[in-house]
Amino acid sequence: MNAALKLLGKRALENGTKSPNSENPYRCMVSVKQKNGKEKMKEDYRPIPPGLSDNDAEILKRVRRKAYNWDQKFRCCCFGMRFGWSAILGLIPLIGDGLEVLMSLSLIRTASKVDGGLPNRIYLWMVAYIIMDFAVGFIPVLGDFFDFAFRANTRNAWLLNSYLTEKGKVLLARKITDEKGKSMPVPDELWPQDQDVEQGVESMRMVEPSSRTIAAVPPALTPAPKRAMPPPGRTLTGQARDPRDR
Repeated sequence: MNAALKLLGKRALENGTKSPNSENPYRCMVSVKQKNGKEKMKEDYRPIPPGLSDNDAEILKRVRRKAYNWDQKFRCCCFGMRFGWSAILGLIPLIGDGLEVLMSLSLIRTASKVDGGLPNRIYLWMVAYIIMDFAVGFIPVLGDFFDFAFRANTRNAWLLNSYLTEKGKVLLARKITDEKGKSMPVPDELWPQDQDVEQGVESMRMVEPSSRTIAAVPPALTPAPKRAMPPPGRTLTGQARDPRDR
């Protein structure tokens, strides 16, 4: 894989693994200015990192929403702890754990549809979270509590968020630098497919000459003028026709 992609994946892991899995990946509290000039905190959708294409932004929204529904959609009235459909399915022996894995794999499948795909490091970490959650989930009682606290889907959502944040910075700056400050070329895989359309630049394409030989077109034939019909009783040679020949 390209060295720039590896570097981008490494940076995303450094930040993505630090994000707490208890934080809501889908919504957050934002400050809204009221008419009287005062500011009020209001829950709203988490903003999309700048610099991303429409496809990457939509993929990030879908992954955030899935992770929230599967890990934090409901709140426990007794302990105030949030949980989702993943924890509910985990209570069903065997079948619930299998359905939970399928749900988590569908989240990774959605995340891999970003422009250029996911770096290998990010992809392997996402799979490792699911395997860890699935393995411990087989332990009775303890596995259910671990599922409540671990939240593999939320962790994967934050990994994708971290990677796309780093990707957006690179696309805005149009360059990427390593730890030593050395500039590296931006891989073509990071650019959206419709970059020429977004930038208003018409793509230049080299047209290869055709190997076919153009056949010579024959000149148009001028139709011969119609000959006048001879008068009755005359042949084309101008001699009189014998009436007995009729």
